[in-house]
Parts: sequence; structure tokens; C-alpha cells
Amino acid sequence: MPCLSIAARRLRGNASSIYRSAPLFTDDDDRTHYCTTLNNNFSSPVFIKKREYHSTSRNEILPFIAVGLLGATAVYTYRTFEQMDKDWDEYYDDLEKYKYATGIDPEKGSNAAADTKSNPTSSHDLSSHFTGGTLAIDLGTSTLKLSHRQSSHNNNKKVNPTVSVDREGYRSTPALVWIGESNDEDTIVGRLAQARSFDKKGGCIIHPRLAMEKNDNNELASKATRDIIYNAAGNALDQILGGAGRGGGNSNEPLFVLDSTMVTKGSYNVRPICLYPNHHDENQYLACYRDAINKMTSPAGIASFVAEPIAAVTGAEHYNLLPPKDANASSVLVIDVGGLSTSISLVSGDKEVLHSSSFPFGGDTFIDALVSHLIRNFDGFQHEAAHGGLSRDGNSPLSSKPTLSDASALQRLYEASTHAIHELSNKTRCDINIPYLTMDLETRQPKHLEFGMARQVVESEVQSFVSNSLVPHLESGDITLSPSFPPPTTLSALFSSAIMSTLEKTALTPFNLRAILLVGGGARIPLVRTSLKTATAVLAGDAYANNTDGKRLVMLEGELSEEINVIGAALWGSEGN
Repeated sequence: MPCLSIAARRLRGNASSIYRSAPLFTDDDDRTHYCTTLNNNFSSPVFIKKREYHSTSRNEILPFIAVGLLGATAVYTYRTFEQMDKDWDEYYDDLEKYKYATGIDPEKGSNAAADTKSNPTSSHDLSSHFTGGTLAIDLGTSTLKLSHRQSSHNNNKKVNPTVSVDREGYRSTPALVWIGESNDEDTIVGRLAQARSFDKKGGCIIHPRLAMEKNDNNELASKATRDIIYNAAGNALDQILGGAGRGGGNSNEPLFVLDSTMVTKGSYNVRPICLYPNHHDENQYLACYRDAINKMTSPAGIASFVAEPIAAVTGAEHYNLLPPKDANASSVLVIDVGGLSTSISLVSGDKEVLHSSSFPFGGDTFIDALVSHLIRNFDGFQHEAAHGGLSRDGNSPLSSKPTLSDASALQRLYEASTHAIHELSNKTRCDINIPYLTMDLETRQPKHLEFGMARQVVESEVQSFVSNSLVPHLESGDITLSPSFPPPTTLSALFSSAIMSTLEKTALTPFNLRAILLVGGGARIPLVRTSLKTATAVLAGDAYANNTDGKRLVMLEGELSEEINVIGAALWGSEGN
């Protein structure tokens, strides 16, 4: 291409600008006149080509563009809202089907399921939605027990519940949670937490059930409850159904899910059935317990809650331990001797709790009595004898727990005494040996505890606690014993007065009862069994107590006495409740 001179390029540039600004001619005369004018301004002729298109200014075209964009936006918005309407219609159709099938309304949160004492969730049968069956959770004052029942909807066979074992092979887990001072420390549950009951290593020990009953710190109580249930239930379901389990009790993800298609690593299509104590402030306890459980379920509200005495009656009926129902004798009096308390509840033939009361006496009272006896009689603790014994403390209105300045020694005393009480339930004597329990301050030599303990010694300590501490506490508090009896001085007299008080409030007699059912871990202790038998004989005669006129006094044997509640809960939850 030949090079153009600077003048030529400048001329072409000027012509281009003039050309771009040329007007639109309507006829040939105007165009000729305009071209002549251009020839006079430049030294060389300029040829202008006739335009073949029509141009419009920017001010004129912008309104058309805006109208087009608005039209397109309106069409897109209309189609979007139309699709949203279709999606909402499909959503509500699915929601109605879900509510009809489960009885749960996710839009109303965890309170969608109606709660009552006899059937605290809903009238819908959720059991068919859980392919993994049901898992009953018995969070007691001392131990946590679990029972699983496989789903029977696929094979239509009667499936009996099985009590789950923990990682150490035990059929129960200590209901204790140790929480450190800093957030960086891991939470410890179960037997590892029990090992720090007295030597707390700078942290604190939480009893989840007691914390929920006190209602002092709901957030802490809820966290402790979730930690121990996640750990124990996750491990149990891992053994039964397989999967990753929960390991350290991480409660960030739901453990129980309703939709089997949403089961992921660490979650199970299993329905939780939770037991709760039936006492005067059960609504407060249930609110805190339900909040903790709902954080472990998806959606919230799939868990079911059943009162402990109802579960006990359900389990006893399953094993045919109760006499047949009679029109004049249909109610069952359930006496549940737990770890820290004893409850007396009257359950009607329709599985409704008519009345319930409790007092602070349980299996742990025997352990406390033995520890107190050892502290007073071991020469290594003579300087602290005044601090031992059955006394009150600041943690509860009445406590039988002794105190000792040496937390490590007190921990070892409780561990040895727990084993001794279990042994004395089957024998009349046992040996207690604790080497290197303490140090002699004068000789600087270790002291070893070696005791031969008789069952009668422990029973004497417990009877002393009942007459000197427990009965005055009951008479001065809200719990009223029967005015028809004198103040009790023995455990059997206490049972007689408490049972009569319940019967008086419900206008019944022992002969209007279908049965008197003794359950709980403390029910395995011989003094508890003989005391109840004596109390029954006082109220209804020897024939009633000895079951010569029918099986009216039912005292379960072995492990079934403390596991009947959790087994009954698994059965209750699988029957469409």
C-alpha cells in the first residue's frame, strides 16, 4: 500500500469528519450544492457516496432499548413467579402427606407433636418409618441404660428388645459427664468421668438428670445430656447396625433421622424412646430433656417420651410377670428404687399415672453408708472422723455422702465400696482391701485398708440414716407421709407409710391393686426386698406378701429388675405410641 503524505492523511481526516457530519439530503439539488461547497474548501475534489442506510441519534434510540429491557424483565419475572407457585403447591402437597403419615408439622417446630402423660408425642404410628427399629434411652440418676428393638414390619415376627452393652462390655454406663474449665479440653463421659467424681482435675462433674431437674443452667444440662447420649447411643447403634458411630460424642450432626434416604455417616434411621421420671415438676424436666433430644434428631419431634412407671408395667406385661387384669383390680403400684431416689407411682389399667411421689433414698445410699463407716473406723482418717458420716451438704436438700479432704482417697473408697455392695447383695460377708490408701503423718509410712465387712453392718448404717436424717427431712418438707402411721424408724415402716399415703390420695386399698411391682437397681439389695415384703404384710397381711392368694407382690430378680424400664420403653415405642 503506497504511503500517503502527511497532508493527504490530514486531508482525508478532515474530509472524514465533514463526511460524518453531513446531513441527510432529500433531493439531488441539495446534495449537489453541498458537494460544490466542499470542493471550494479543499484543493482536490471530494467525492461523497450516497448513503444507503438511515441513522438515528442516541437520544432517540435509548427509549426503545429501555422499553425492550422492561418488557423482557416483565416476562422473566412473570415466568419466575409462575414457577414458584408450582413449587409451593408441590411443597405443600408433600408436606400434607408427610404430616398425615408422621403426625409431625416441621413448620411448627418441636412442639408440633401433642404431649400428654400417657402418650407424650402423637397418635400417629411412626414405628413403620424407622427401618432400624427403636432405641429406648433410660437416663437415670446413676446410670444410663439402652435397649434396642429391631423393626418387625418387614418380617411380621415378634422381636424382643435387647439391652445394649457399652465399650467396656457393661450393660449400663455411669450417667456422669466431666467438663473441663477451658473449651479446648475434651468432654469425658461414662466411667472415665466417674473416675474423676471427687478428684475433678480442675473441671466439674455434671449429673445430666439432676442438672435438668434443678433447672439452674439449662444450656449446661442440655449439653451434658447430649454428650452422654451421643457417646453411648452412637456406640450401641454402631455395634448393632454398623457405621462410623459417634466416638467422642460430637453433637453437631443429628444422630436419629426419620428419612432413611438421609442416613449419612454417623446417623441412623432409628426412633429414640426416652424415659422420664413422673414427679411434680415433670413439665420443667421434660422441656429441658426434649430440647436436648430434638437437637439430636432430624426433624425435631420424632422422639417419643414415656413415663418410667408406664414403661415398667409394659415390660412386666410383656414377660407375663403380672396377674391378669380384674375389673375390681386393674391398677399397678410401681415402686422404683433407683440410684439416688425412690419413686412410688400408681398406674391405671389404661396406662395412665394416677399419682406419684418420691423421696431421696436409693442404692447409692448403701454405698454412702459403707464409705462413711470405713472413714470413721480406719485409723488413717481419725483426724477427719468428724467430717465423715451421713450428713447434709450444700448440693442437695438431703445427702448421705460423706466428705474427706483427700479427694483421691475418697475416690478409691467409693470404687471399693461399690464393688462391696454388689458382692453383699449375694453374700453376707465380703473383704475390702485398698493398698496404699493414705500416709501416716508421723512415720511417713503408707497405710493399707483391710476390712472384713458384714451385710448387717451396712444395713445398720442405712437404718440409722433413715430414722435420724431421712424421716425428719420428709416430715419437714413437702413430702407428707401417711398420717395414719406413726413416724417411721425403719425402712420397712417408711415403705408402709409412703405406700399408704399414695393409696389414701387415690382412695384405693391394697386389695384394689392388680399388683405391687418392685423395680430399679436398688431393688436387688436384700434389705430393700425384705423391707417391702414386711411393709406389704403390714398393709395387706402375710398371704398378700407371700403370694399365697395370688401373685400380687412382684419383685423381679437379677438384671431384669433394673432393666425392665428400658425394655418396656422399647416395647412401648414399637407398638405405635
